[in-house]
Amino acid sequence: MNNRSEDDFQSQLYHVLRTPRRRRVISILYESELSVVLLRSLAQEIAAHEEQVQISHATGEPYRNVYNSLSQTHLPTLQDAGVIIYDPQRQTVSPGPNLSIAALLLSIGNSTFSHFQSSIDSDHNDR
Repeated sequence: MNNRSEDDFQSQLYHVLRTPRRRRVISILYESELSVVLLRSLAQEIAAHEEQVQISHATGEPYRNVYNSLSQTHLPTLQDAGVIIYDPQRQTVSPGPNLSIAALLLSIGNSTFSHFQSSIDSDHNDR
C-alpha cells in the first residue's frame, strides 16, 4: 500500500468512527460471538442503548428511526470501508476484513479520551 492509499484508508476509517451509531455497530459486531447479526437485532440494541431502556422495550418510532438510518446510511458506509459485510436483501451484517482495525481505533480512542478526561477532572478538583 503506498502512502496515498494508506492516508485514504486511514481517513476513511476515521470518517466511519465519527458517528455514535457506527461506533456502536462496530462494538456490537466485534464483541458478538455470532458470525452474522440481523439488522433488526442491531437496530433494537442500538435503540435500547440510545433510549436507555431494555432491548425488549426498544420499539416504535425510536426503533424505526435507528433501523432506517442503519439500513440507508450507516451500514453502507461501514461496508464501503470494509468494516462490515452488509446484505440488504437478507438484512444481515457480518464482520468485514477491517472490523478488527476499526475496533482497535475505537478502543484506543476511548482509552485516550478516558485518560484525558480523568486528567482534566483531577486538575479541576485540585483548584
